[in-house]
Amino acid sequence: MTEMQQRSLLERLIGKPLPWLAWTWAGLAVVWIVLTVVDPTDFHVPVAIVWSVLAVIRLGGVYNARRQERRRMQALEAQTIAH
Repeated sequence: MTEMQQRSLLERLIGKPLPWLAWTWAGLAVVWIVLTVVDPTDFHVPVAIVWSVLAVIRLGGVYNARRQERRRMQALEAQTIAH
């Protein structure tokens, strides 16, 4: 299979998730959580929740992409060894 056929629909649409970007989102989520603890207003709480959820989704995407890449490499190595 070509690389394009192996990529998921999400990877085709937006590209591979970047670890540094996911960790930046997580850092911003931590900042919003700190702001919520210091000054729990009606604005800080929902924003902290949304940023936290988005950071978890981003980090999950990075983990999933890395796991899929590892599986592809293992399958390729097994296929190469078999031939």
